[in-house]
Amino acid sequence: MNTDDSTPVKVIAIGIGGATSSGKTTLAKHLRSCLPNSFIIHQDDFVPPAESLPMHPELGVADWDSAPGAIDWDRMAAFLSDLKRTGILPTDHQSYDHLNTTASVAVEDEIINNWKTRSEKLVSEHLAKHGEKVVWAIIDGFLMYWDERIISDLDVRVFIRTPEDVVKARREARPYVTPEGEVWHDPPHYWEKVVWPAYIQAHEHIFIDGDVLEGTLNGKVNGLLLFEGIKVEVQDMVNTVMEKVVEVSFIDKK
Repeated sequence: MNTDDSTPVKVIAIGIGGATSSGKTTLAKHLRSCLPNSFIIHQDDFVPPAESLPMHPELGVADWDSAPGAIDWDRMAAFLSDLKRTGILPTDHQSYDHLNTTASVAVEDEIINNWKTRSEKLVSEHLAKHGEKVVWAIIDGFLMYWDERIISDLDVRVFIRTPEDVVKARREARPYVTPEGEVWHDPPHYWEKVVWPAYIQAHEHIFIDGDVLEGTLNGKVNGLLLFEGIKVEVQDMVNTVMEKVVEVSFIDKK
């Protein structure tokens, strides 16, 4: 989002993490509907070129999922740091969201409209009182809590935990298009050899005893909101996250 005047801008970054196909983008899109002056940034936009990805030593195919090589971390960290500092979404930023589809999960219009009305009122009041615009950057990604530089720039932190069988079925039901425009289908054994182990390894550090599947958060990611993806309705996630967003965004200045 570009600003066309000199009004100071306060950027609130909302991070949504979780496994592939866990419901991150669905939640992100509902939050965008609730929040004026908001936009979505996908971690997938920072995937390196296919030729730069490491090869899996056993399968002999590109590894799109293991944390160290799956994201251009320096580029993403610099992007978010600049965004928080300037409040400007670069015009040359390319998102590949339009190349991939997600299932629609409806939330009642009344819930969305109530949050939108409340947010618009708070934004107007904040501008009048502090002379400062408020914008929201909603960032979703399957490795949201791996790099400390990314974590530190997030003001609201969310994690959706969804069982393996559910996310595997969802992933298999939809195509994935790479930044190069190629349609990617998981090769044989890619899920059990790469995708799921990489997800576990990238998140062990945020759960007690490394128990990603059923364990309790250990507090290493401060303020992280954990949702069980198949137990909590999306509209309840929206309400909980929006309460936190409002709390964080409009803390009165001393």
